[in-house]
Amino acid sequence: MNSFSLLFARIQQNWRFQYGLFKAVIDWTIMVYLVIPAIVIGAAVYRSWWVDIPYWIEGIPYEILFVLFFFFLWNGHFHTFVREADGIFLMKNESLLLGLKQGGIIYTSILELLSAMFLAFVISPFWIKHFEMSIGGLILFHLMWVSLKWLVMAVKGKMNVLVKGWRNIFRSMPLAIMAFIIWYVSYRAFTMENTFFMMSIIMLNVLVTLKLIKKRFTSIRTFEQDLVIDEMEKIKYITLILGMSMDMEKLSKPTLTRRKPRLYSRSNRIFKERTSTKGFLELFIKATTRNSEYILGFLKITGITAAAIIAIPPIWFKITIICFGYIFLISWIGNVWNKLIGEHPFTKKYVGDDGYLHGKRAITIILSIPFIVVIICALIIRIWILSLFSFL
Repeated sequence: MNSFSLLFARIQQNWRFQYGLFKAVIDWTIMVYLVIPAIVIGAAVYRSWWVDIPYWIEGIPYEILFVLFFFFLWNGHFHTFVREADGIFLMKNESLLLGLKQGGIIYTSILELLSAMFLAFVISPFWIKHFEMSIGGLILFHLMWVSLKWLVMAVKGKMNVLVKGWRNIFRSMPLAIMAFIIWYVSYRAFTMENTFFMMSIIMLNVLVTLKLIKKRFTSIRTFEQDLVIDEMEKIKYITLILGMSMDMEKLSKPTLTRRKPRLYSRSNRIFKERTSTKGFLELFIKATTRNSEYILGFLKITGITAAAIIAIPPIWFKITIICFGYIFLISWIGNVWNKLIGEHPFTKKYVGDDGYLHGKRAITIILSIPFIVVIICALIIRIWILSLFSFL
């Protein structure tokens, strides 16, 4: 077996794995009633953009594309398609392992280039018919973007991907600042229509990328880092699905053991009056506020809904998003309540009692209030933005 056939086999295995994950999440009913209609409707909408530009794009400048594409930079790494067993069986065959790594990096680069072509295809109706810019400008725009994405991926490949949380945010700030500066310079070169400057930026990004991935491309000593990156990229969609699902049990994250919790260290009572309803409420409040995962879950639902309301123009989209966001919030509250109270060995025998039902209804109302307040604030911010920028 040569390195090319091994790489081809690994790519096939990866696509089969992702397809199996896709089938596990989207069964035939979802495929028939949601996915296929969405594809057909999406194709029809895309065709209509070439015939008649939608009203909501009127007045929006092309600068908004630079903002959107900046956020598209941060997904992905250079894959090498190594496996844990390769450290035993392929480490002695250096040429085979190195050929596998090199082929994987080249394949990932081509895949990113194809994704840039797909994005160019999606925005081309707006680029040509609304912004009235040339196809050559579209090609240069996406070449600047994909070369910067290669650079970001190369830098991420030299960072410790096991670092999570706040440390990862602070560590990534220099990379974000660097990418922002390069992207802003690219934007200035594009506005000045300086083709030589834009080509220079593309070449510089590519040269720095080659310099940064040289060790991964020419040596097998980065095997451990390559393995961690590939395993993380392989399961990132599983992690996303598990993070969104409250019905699947998740492994608890390792935390430092403390003699006393940060909140309610003496387990003080929250309510002076003791009733069964307030007892269930107190258990729920203490359990959720002591665990950051539940707090982040609530903030994700509320924040994503608010951000969508601010960003998406059509009013009927906003109403739909608010309705689905609230339904998702109610479902999430019910799942968390059942997990913490309804399925707990000490409290599940009280399921169906008046205090249990009243407590569940009360916590639903309590958590709905900040959600509604945030939605109202998002609508006010949207109106304020409209008053400042008429093109939105």
